Order: sequence, then C-alpha cells, then structure tokens
Amino acid sequence: MKSKKMFARKAIAAVAALALTLSSTGLMNASKPEITQEVVNAASTDNYAKLLQQSLFFYDANMCGKDVESKSLLTWRGNCHTSDEVPGGLHDAGDHAVFGLPLGYSASTLGWAYYEFKNSFDSLGLTGHLKTITNYCADFFRASTKLDGSGNVTSLLYQKGDGAVDHAYWGSPEAQKDTRKMYWTSNGSADIAAEYAAALAVNYINFGNTEDLKYAKALYKYSTTHNTCTTHADGGQTFYKSSKCTDEQAWAAGWLYLATKEGSYLNDLKSKQNPYIGWVHGWNDADLGAACLLGYATGDWSKANGYIGTKATGSNYMFLDKWGSARINASMQFTALVASKHSNADYTSWAKGQMNYLLGENPSRTCYVVGYADNCAKNPHHRAASGWNSYDQMGSNKTVNPNGSHLLVGALVGGPEEANGTYHDDISDYICNEVACDYNAGLVGAAAGLYDKYKTGSIESSIPGAKSNGVGNPIAPPSNTTTTPPSNPSTPAPTQTTKPSDPGTSSGDGYVLKLGQAVDYDKLPEDDKMIGWKWSEFGIPTSEKITKVDINISSSKSIGKWQGAFGSSTSVAADSYWTQTKDMSKTISGNSGTITWEIDSATSKIIQTQYGGELKFGIWWIDCKQFTIDSITVYTDGKGSSSVTTTAKPVTTPKATTTPKATSAPIANVKGDVDGNGVVTSTDLVSMMQAIVGKKTLSSQNKTNADLNNDGKVSIIDLIMLKNSFLS
Repeated sequence: MKSKKMFARKAIAAVAALALTLSSTGLMNASKPEITQEVVNAASTDNYAKLLQQSLFFYDANMCGKDVESKSLLTWRGNCHTSDEVPGGLHDAGDHAVFGLPLGYSASTLGWAYYEFKNSFDSLGLTGHLKTITNYCADFFRASTKLDGSGNVTSLLYQKGDGAVDHAYWGSPEAQKDTRKMYWTSNGSADIAAEYAAALAVNYINFGNTEDLKYAKALYKYSTTHNTCTTHADGGQTFYKSSKCTDEQAWAAGWLYLATKEGSYLNDLKSKQNPYIGWVHGWNDADLGAACLLGYATGDWSKANGYIGTKATGSNYMFLDKWGSARINASMQFTALVASKHSNADYTSWAKGQMNYLLGENPSRTCYVVGYADNCAKNPHHRAASGWNSYDQMGSNKTVNPNGSHLLVGALVGGPEEANGTYHDDISDYICNEVACDYNAGLVGAAAGLYDKYKTGSIESSIPGAKSNGVGNPIAPPSNTTTTPPSNPSTPAPTQTTKPSDPGTSSGDGYVLKLGQAVDYDKLPEDDKMIGWKWSEFGIPTSEKITKVDINISSSKSIGKWQGAFGSSTSVAADSYWTQTKDMSKTISGNSGTITWEIDSATSKIIQTQYGGELKFGIWWIDCKQFTIDSITVYTDGKGSSSVTTTAKPVTTPKATTTPKATSAPIANVKGDVDGNGVVTSTDLVSMMQAIVGKKTLSSQNKTNADLNNDGKVSIIDLIMLKNSFLS
C-alpha cells in the first residue's frame, strides 16, 4: 500500500416470475435447505454465490500471527510476525503493517454484511468461514486493549509495524523477520477505538461472545472520553489520516444500541451524526453506515436515502475517486442494497448493473475480482501472493512471478483510475491493482446482498491453493504437512454392537457400535478424508427408519473445530456411489464430545435403500489431528425394535474410501429426486419449478421421480407435495 488519499477525497425471466409467485405463497421456503446447490444457470456476472464464497478468501491471505496455519484456509500462508507484542490481526493490503482504522472498519462492515444478509451466508454454508474471519479480528481488538480493574481502557494498540519500513520490504510475510514497532496510546485514537467497538458489538450480536460486548462498551467509553484522532504515521509518511471521530462514534453507538437497546447509545447515534452525509461508507467516513443504523433503530431511512439516491442512479459506472474506485463502488452497492431491503427505495437493479461492470462488462473487458473469471486481473499489488522475494528480484516486471506466485482468489483490485474505464493490470500500479481489507469488505456485503435478492449462482467445489472451499470440503492438505495415504488409515480394537437400555434420546432406540478407533487426520486418505462403517454392523432392521447418528470422539488435547460431512454409500466398494449431506462444522472446547447428524425424512428414505452399504464420516479438518472415535450411536424411529436382538460380534476394520466417480450411477427411482442424483434436497424444488415453466427438460426417470401424485404429469400439485415433504 502506498500512502493513500483520504477516502472522502480520494435467470430466466419466466422462472424468476414464478419464483416470486411461489415465494409469496410460501411454497419455495423449504425449511431444510441444503448448502451446495446451483439454483439457476447463472451467467458469469450473475454468479453471486461464487462471488460471495471467493470474496472471503482474501482475508485468509492477509492473516497475521501465530494462528495463521490453523485459521487460514490457504495452503500457501503460514504463521508470521510471531514475535509481535500482540500477535494477530490482518495485514492491511499488499503490505504487512496492521492499521487499526481500516481494520476496524473492515471487521465491522463484514459483521454488518452477515447481520443484514445472514440467510445468504447460512444457505450457502459460508457462515463458518465468515465467523472465523470476524472472530480473528475480534480476538486481536481485545488483545490490543488493556483494561484496568474497573474495566476502563488504559491503553490501546492502534498500529503494528512501521509503515515506511514495511513498504521498503517486498517478500512474503513469513520471511519478514524484523522486530516490529508497536504503537500504543492512552489518550488518543478515539476514531480507531470506536471502530474496534463497532466491530466487537456487531460480532457479539452475530455470534454471542459476551467478552466482545464487554470490550465494545469499554472502547466506546474511552473513545467518547478522549475524542482525539490519531493519525497512522511514521517515517515521514502518513497512512489513513482521519478527519474526525464523531462518525465512527455514531457507527459504534448504533451497533451498541442494537446489542443492548440502551437509550444512551441511541441518543449518541442520533446526536453524533453529521447533519449531511458527504461520502460513501468507508474507513474515513462512517456517516452513511451510521445513517443506515438509524434506519434500523427508528425506521427513518430518509437520511440514508438522501445520499444514496444521489449516487445509485443511472447506468454509468459510479466513479468518485481514482484511488480504489472499485472499492468505493462496491461499498455503495452494499449500502444501497441494505436501504432497498428496508425502505421504499429500490436500488437493486442499479447495484446489479454496477456489479456487472466490476465483473467484466467494462471497457477493459476485465473482471476486477482475482480468480473469479478467465478475464480477471492477474497481477494484484500483493507481496505474499506475488512470488517475488525482493524488489531487486521483481525488477521492472509488471506481473507476478510466473514460477512462484499464488492466486489471490477473491481479491478486489482498485479498478479503473479514470471514469472512462482506464485500467492497467500491472503489479506496480498501486492505484489500479492495490488490494486491501477495506476493499473487500464492501464487496462481501454487495455479493451477499445480490445473492439475497437474486439467488443466482453456485459455490465452487474447489478453490485454487486452498485447504477447503469455505464450506468444509477438503481440497488439499495444509502446506506444512506431508501425507502418505495408507490403504487402511487406522485399525480399531475389536468391537461389538449392542442396544443400550437408555438411548438418551426421545427419537427412538439407539444402536451402539463401540470402537476405540484411533484416527490420525494426516494419515487419512488424501483424496476424500473419509472413514466408513457397514450399516449391517449396527444390526438395524430394515423396517426402522434412521433419524440420527452420533459420533462420540475424544482426544488427549482440546478437540477444537471439526469440519466435515456425513453420508451413506450404496455398497462397501471403493468406487461406490454415496450420498453426501450438507457440510457441517462443530467446535468442541474440551477433550471429548459428540458430532451429530440429524437426518431429515427424505435422506432417511435413501439410507434405507443402502443398508448394504456404509455410513460415511468425512473429516475435512480437525484442530487436534489425533483423536479417538470411541463409539457410534444410531437412533431410529423404533418401529419393530422391540423384537430385535443383537449379539456381540467383531466388526470389520473400516476401509478407506474414495470420492465418487463422475460415472457412478446414482439411485434413480427416488420420488422427489428431480435432479436424479439419488437424494432429495431443496435444489429439487427449483428444478421442478423450472420444469413446470418449460425451462428445464427432465429425463423419463426424473419426470417419474417428480410426479409425486402419480397422475402422469409434473404440475404445481407435485411442487406443493415436494415442499410439504421438507416440512414433515
């Protein structure tokens, strides 16, 4: 990042129509949505699911501290700057300094994106990824705040790293070994303290950590006590010069009011806003964001719309400043989409058109989001991703190192430097190709808002250079591990199947498989990270319907976060077809716990046809690496269970399985399975809708599956019946 100017200066029509009709009648609101679905065949500029998914990965690329290897989803990032007095936080941009003002803005705006468009993250399975990022920031903000015994702030870390020294270095953050200067204050940085407070307050609202609220209140009190801004400065250069602090205080007061409903915060939200909004929501001007919070609190959106309405208009690219013009545009899209959702104004088509421009419909025919499309920017100004180890090595090159660079997926570059669309894909051009945490914050919000409105696109099954696709699907091992997948990853002790006298659930009787099976995450099959057990080993009568599975695990360490999935295969063959449920995650704070699969009725019916196959358990990631699967309990609806007896018997060692082949034949004859993939999900609702309006042609078998009332045709009646199956 060079010295920056002040931010204040510087589908188908028929299907969409039917979807709107169905939505108004409640027919499309499936109560158990799956995570991974392609909702409609979207054009590249309309793939908002993919855009939201990818836009989060920029923050993985910019993580700093001792926990990068465990928290970042990118294989090419490792722990860095571990000797910092306060480790953690996010590198600001293409550099490695940590500046409090833009970081506080970025974290609070990311929290706002989730607060406003929660369903977009939840329905796509991206909530866990977003939460990891905002928690990472929240942890740093709390660690940067020293409290006395009365809970008052005594000092605040507002910057890490000498800006001038940092910019004189070009290389990876892992290789930057210099001792970094820490910038503390005990009576300044009121603007930064307020941004930290806002980020912590909205993170508390979103995810409920009471420590976040405690520190948010203390930081806000500190900010309003001192009321003095601190400029990020060193080495004769100025970074992120703030013009005032009342806007950040209004922004923080708004979130604290929404978190506590205390009237004093509402009064401050009203009184600390400027009479007139003068700029887009950004790191140096939070007035527009605060005006939106005023709309939440009072229902009055006139102030927010008074500014948005002057900018979110026309079909030309909204260009306000050459420094990060795409960043400014994306932020305006986000706030416009928020206002559209809550007021009589409607800026959604404007936002869609602006995003089309950013994604490639522009004079340079360049997509300004790295990795999103074939014609995307290729040379972002980013040290860690560039592959160059020094300025001397990079020399006069205008591109990333072709032999050592990493794809900075999801990063929004600065974009056009002129209103006419002039743009240079040049790594040294920090006007056009700068990337930064604050750039992506608005992009995440805009992508979430557009997906909330249009529901177009699908998430990617893999992300280049990533351990996971953001929803738990494994892609590659962490870069610091070496794996040699054995044919048999772990050997369980002799086991037996018993039926407990107290199953511990009201859903029916349980069947317990006692294991004591040691598992090493790094030795699981690399291609799928899965373990399987024969359904037959549980002794479950085919007359009973499985309702829940509990995997009971323990470890010598705190287990931490598990990401993975459950499923069921048709057979025990290595290349057998298997049905995977939505990806899941759970954090276990102690040394033992249970990972649960709650099975919906449609999936349960599929499992009943697969009793000759295996229960599948995927372990995409687990913090503790070595653990034991103590037992598995399978619960059923109890039908016929009283007449069943089970006897102790050895259980066959679970075999490693592989990812299903594309040529594997799915289970075809399943009522409601309109896509013919062997499982009924909410995606089938949309496929059926498309078939009804003539926008999708079904195969003979899929048409039979879709004909739920067996009247020989696919109609609205079948759609209603399929909808009701999700509610049963």
